Amino acid sequence: MRKETGDLLLCADGGYERAMACGLVPDGVIGDFDSMPRERVGDCPVLMLPTHKDDTDTARCMEEGRRRGYRSFVLAGGVGGRLDHTLSNLQLLYDAALRGEEAVLLGGYNQVRVLLPGRYDLPRQRGWKLSLLAYSPQAEGVCLQGVEYPLQDAELTSRYPLGVSNEWTAPRAELSFTAGALTLLYAKDAPLRQF
Repeated sequence: MRKETGDLLLCADGGYERAMACGLVPDGVIGDFDSMPRERVGDCPVLMLPTHKDDTDTARCMEEGRRRGYRSFVLAGGVGGRLDHTLSNLQLLYDAALRGEEAVLLGGYNQVRVLLPGRYDLPRQRGWKLSLLAYSPQAEGVCLQGVEYPLQDAELTSRYPLGVSNEWTAPRAELSFTAGALTLLYAKDAPLRQF
């Protein structure tokens, strides 16, 4: 990941050290510093949050981005680790979609978006699988072409993972659906570790 001109990099407390390790200098650090001591932050603006609050540090980073005029978000490193935080990050993706914003959750070998009804072009990424899972109780009118397991006017429900682990058969998959919300995942297997 690179920081491009015009990008705003806000780190939720412990994300500061990860960003610095990647050679990325944050524009700010926001958090209650439960995952890293405040003293480790170098010459970087800090917004210190109380430990007792109703939202996550990541949610506060997104709110600060919105306050500064941003409507496109990349939540880097927000997959894995604590499952409660991963699930709350999925909720932040849904909230962003409802606001008409773009948001993607990146972590490890996963790229995740929450989509609302419409048409989408899904470019193939070699070595990656494509999964579609209902985020809402059901997603209706789901059509998916250019994949090994196509769908035509299907209903996906949050009760059963029908759309998991598909593969492209064309350079792009075409997705459309008419109701509900879908979680779109690009995922690949982590390399096997040697014992």
